Amino acid sequence: MAAADARPALRPTAAGLFWLAAVPALLATAINYGNNLLFALAFLMFAVWAQAAWACRRNLVDLSCRVLPPAPAFAGAALTVAASVDAGGRPRRQLALACGARSARGGAAIAGGTAGQGTTTGAAVDAGAATTTLQVDVPAGRRGRQPLAPLSLVSAWPLGLWRCRLPLPAQAALVWPAPAGNPALPGAAPNPAHRRTASADFQGLRAYAPGDPPRRINWRAYARREELAVNDFDGGEGGRALWLDIAHCAGDLEARLAQLAARVLAAEHAGREYGLRLGAAAGVPPGLGRAQREACLRRLALYGAEDAA
Repeated sequence: MAAADARPALRPTAAGLFWLAAVPALLATAINYGNNLLFALAFLMFAVWAQAAWACRRNLVDLSCRVLPPAPAFAGAALTVAASVDAGGRPRRQLALACGARSARGGAAIAGGTAGQGTTTGAAVDAGAATTTLQVDVPAGRRGRQPLAPLSLVSAWPLGLWRCRLPLPAQAALVWPAPAGNPALPGAAPNPAHRRTASADFQGLRAYAPGDPPRRINWRAYARREELAVNDFDGGEGGRALWLDIAHCAGDLEARLAQLAARVLAAEHAGREYGLRLGAAAGVPPGLGRAQREACLRRLALYGAEDAA
């Protein structure tokens, strides 16, 4: 939810300042020439300016907003930050989620701050809708836990003369190291992980051969590679999983972590069970699947910072 003590902050835009500056200019001209129409126009412009301020602030008052935890992303990619907005019983217009201090007029594009520049688009929230989700994309920086620039809901409705901003709670996102280097998986001889398994445990994928049961064909792998592959099962003799070891990678620390990230993705794509070794730091035991992939990438992202904590 939005912070309990947060109140919408209202400021005039550049267009609003020019609009206001035109009022005394019209008044001076009206006094100089005794023109009643210019008097009426000046008062009308000031009334519109003041009414726009009231409407802009009311657009964000009594608004319920919950920031969703940002999903991890690879360094150099885009972090997607989302917020769920409840209209609170009345329609809201041209709302946008901002990451940083700057925003474009009307909420059409929002610029980011310390986490880079993010972009989003304005959206209307219907009074009868349960919730509406707003998003902003922020470029991910270096690996690790990245604090995001201040988040807020912004609106410049109705005329773009004022901009109202509702601060939201601070957020941080996890940035995985970008895969780089040689993604080739190491051979089984130098670093296999032996484990005893029950009969018929899944061991990975292998190429389809005539006579293989159709029920063992892995159609997800076929969709990725456009080559038939079958699920290979252990017959009770125990399985072998790969250890992806930082000691077997070349280069400096960041290059090694990037290479391990590439090998994690390669092992997952190949359907090989794998574990992660990071020297004296805690590793990840062998496994397979999305949870294993995310656990390994998390350990790579927090390597060093997490162990020092």
